[in-house]
Amino acid sequence: MIDPRPDSVRARIAAGLDRPGLIPVACGASLAIGLFFLFVWSPLPWGWEGIDFYNDRAVRLAAGLPFDTTDVPWGYAYFVAAFYLIFGNHPWIPLVAQVALNSLVPLLLYRLVQPLMGRRVAALSALMAGVFSFNTVYASTQSSDCVSTVLFLASLLLFSRGHLAGSTLLFAVAGLVAGLVPQFRPNLILFPPLLAAIYTLRRRFTRPALLNMTAYLLVAGVTLSPWILRNYRLTGTFMPTSTHGGVQLWYGTLQVGRYLESRADNPRSAFESSAFAYTSLANLPLVVTTERQSCGGEQPADLALVYWTDRDRTARPARISDVTGDRVTFWLPGQPDPTAIYYYYELRPAGSAEGSFTPPGGPQRPFVYFVTTDHLGDMDRHHDLLDVFDLIWLLRSVAWQEQPSPIDAYDLDADGAMSEQDVRIAARLLITAAGGRDADPVRSIVASEQAVVLSLTDGSTFTVPRTWTGRVTDVTATGEFGSRLVYARRPLADAHGRLGPSGPCQQVDAGSPNEVFYRWEPHNMRRYLALAMDNIRRDPKAYVACAGYRMIRLFVIRGSSQIQEAQQFSGSRLIYAAGTVLSASYLLLCISGAVIAWRRKYNLLPVLLPIVYVPVTIGWVLTNMRYTITVQPLMFVFVSVAVSTALRLDSTGSERRRGEA
Repeated sequence: MIDPRPDSVRARIAAGLDRPGLIPVACGASLAIGLFFLFVWSPLPWGWEGIDFYNDRAVRLAAGLPFDTTDVPWGYAYFVAAFYLIFGNHPWIPLVAQVALNSLVPLLLYRLVQPLMGRRVAALSALMAGVFSFNTVYASTQSSDCVSTVLFLASLLLFSRGHLAGSTLLFAVAGLVAGLVPQFRPNLILFPPLLAAIYTLRRRFTRPALLNMTAYLLVAGVTLSPWILRNYRLTGTFMPTSTHGGVQLWYGTLQVGRYLESRADNPRSAFESSAFAYTSLANLPLVVTTERQSCGGEQPADLALVYWTDRDRTARPARISDVTGDRVTFWLPGQPDPTAIYYYYELRPAGSAEGSFTPPGGPQRPFVYFVTTDHLGDMDRHHDLLDVFDLIWLLRSVAWQEQPSPIDAYDLDADGAMSEQDVRIAARLLITAAGGRDADPVRSIVASEQAVVLSLTDGSTFTVPRTWTGRVTDVTATGEFGSRLVYARRPLADAHGRLGPSGPCQQVDAGSPNEVFYRWEPHNMRRYLALAMDNIRRDPKAYVACAGYRMIRLFVIRGSSQIQEAQQFSGSRLIYAAGTVLSASYLLLCISGAVIAWRRKYNLLPVLLPIVYVPVTIGWVLTNMRYTITVQPLMFVFVSVAVSTALRLDSTGSERRRGEA
């Protein structure tokens, strides 16, 4: 019971929560705080232009250029670009708009919660969202968080109202908004089918429920389809979200065991870069873009890309698909898996009968590019390159007298045998190719029955186990030099001193095949997935345990002194500490409130399901507290339940209506 005394603090709080003007006050507070963070001071280090290159992409879109990535969805970039198109390149204008959008969160939250848990819980939730939401902080920088939060809450509200009103039209509009949400926050793409499945199950597959959910999912799918169709047209791959999930999963698999809070310290992070130039997109045309450069004041005229493969040794010129100024784009026919492609550029300056080759030597020393889905194996089947696998075989030969074939490919000192001197030459050539000093980097080679360890002069190591599956990820590389050995390469002809002659001058800025985003990003996603699966295979129990930890850790801000783990900026230590205290408090109160709400048999589905969905679906990848900002307003609902229970401010049961959804 509420204390009836006029001076009762509880009575005054209850009266305040009952005032109809509280929600506009909450919205106004959100607007004022957001504008303060925007124009006066923000705890974020990025400034107005934010993260994920949204500003650059919005500028391109406003200039009429195409959206140039699959790494992030296009929703937020187009949101910003619309303002740039109308008002010019003034970042503060779309930021004011998103601060204003974010100020709608208290209203949306109140409208969603009031039928489910009563007026006072809804009002207190709205007030907390207006004053304490982290979305208000992120509204001051170009980030998709607050826009996705507004859209997500709007979709939940429309879904709930569609149920209360029995309106298929409202469900369809909810589907429209739900289809927009993944184009700002891709991890929410599975939420509509999950919500629809639970709703249909709870309604016992009745005809109205099936009709409503068909409308909801159909409209959501149609709304998302332009992104899917665009990705398929560009990449030939069905891609409903973005390519960023691959690297996030791999980073998540690095955060296990002793490296739970520091993936950058995990030696397996050395495998991020490959020793080979390759693509896993078999049978798709290869796109090569390069630029002609002037030579001695002469503007070059004719540029050709000549190629052949290990399947067809006939040298052919590649087709030129586009010439824009000095920028030339070639298309090579798609190749099956596996294929080695050899190519060089020939440029003949105007009025000259003698051309120049890139790389020097041309047909005697071509570039080598691979088409293969064997991301972690030795792609260099014909021994064209000196690479990490050659070093592995040299170490195995020295340690356990294993003899690969052909031996002359590995006999770098030309003495007829594979020896420690060959190891030293290979290590020096590889480290030099990766930017190191041209000196013997080897300190010692120590072999045992279990492994052979190459110790290097900078204190790093490169360890090859006796049991080897042929994957590069079986080795262990530590330190700078050790990591360089994993990804460095150079033509084997160079290693044997058979460098081809140089042309009159270098006139081509050589490009590698498939560096365009619609080839590179899908391939990179596949590579990261292969690296992630390899990590998981080695210790699945540790990965599952760490994913479970991250599902809780996801709700708590935690800073780091390492630049690879967290943004470093002035006052970051204090700001991260404050964020840790606030976010941990929110989490504990949210859990308490959820238990209370469950015991009181509140209608929890529209509020609790999103909070559970986020950690369960993304705890498997690298995460941080930003991924929960979209559902933080819903967490305030349970915080409000806990607070109102502690202060005995709860609305009576008669104030709540059945609003299951």
